[in-house]
Amino acid sequence: MRTLTMKKQEYLGDGRCLYCLNRFDNAELTDEHIIPTAIHGALLIKNGACVTCARSTNKNFENQALNQDLLLPRLLLELKGRGKSGAPQDLRHLPAVYSGDTTMGNDGVRLLDFPISLYPKMFHLIQFPPAGVLSGTDRGDGIANFRLRFFDAGGPRLRSATVKSAHTNGPFAMMIAKIAYCYAVAKVSLDGFDGTAIRDVISEKRKDVYNFVGSTKKPVPLTNREIHSLHLRRQKGYLIVLVNLFASMAKRGEPVHPYEVVVGT
Repeated sequence: MRTLTMKKQEYLGDGRCLYCLNRFDNAELTDEHIIPTAIHGALLIKNGACVTCARSTNKNFENQALNQDLLLPRLLLELKGRGKSGAPQDLRHLPAVYSGDTTMGNDGVRLLDFPISLYPKMFHLIQFPPAGVLSGTDRGDGIANFRLRFFDAGGPRLRSATVKSAHTNGPFAMMIAKIAYCYAVAKVSLDGFDGTAIRDVISEKRKDVYNFVGSTKKPVPLTNREIHSLHLRRQKGYLIVLVNLFASMAKRGEPVHPYEVVVGT
């Protein structure tokens, strides 16, 4: 069974909200999960964010990403987060299955009469072009070209069937930016790099998320020993975080193009 866990680790905030940078008493700060617990993130910044900023990031993009791009893997892998919900009990609680190839625009017929145990145990995540500041291209807040990365959760399933899942441009990329920025703060500290631009992206003062969030142009060898993995590196004078979601679900031998986020200088 491929792992669905991460090693737990806590980092201490310094009394400032990592988003607005204002200083607060500990009672006015909330713990900030670097990767959402809804997808089994286990890294935490104690007293990392003020309540206002934490609520804003959740409302403005994180909850949307969890309930669209990440809904299918959450259901298939039975990721419970803080709640007590278990596996879906019938097909009504899962995205619709079709006989065609939804990725090619040929849905075919919707399949309704099959046991839930044969529901396709596959999901995908959108892959972005390289971040604009690394490629020398102003990518703004829209996606002109993208790929899909497929994951196989294993087990028996229907053959010749695919699942249609929702994606709204913006929230998922914003969540990736937030994960990367929080990890950089945890590892390097707020004063260890200039994160002004990525903070402005996260707070939506800037509208060019794809200048800072992309996928690597070349494959990168990364660990798959935990459900997710995060890695820091420097390139062209930038501090960069590689975000490899569902690392343990990747197909063996498949080249990995993790999300590559420019978090600062």
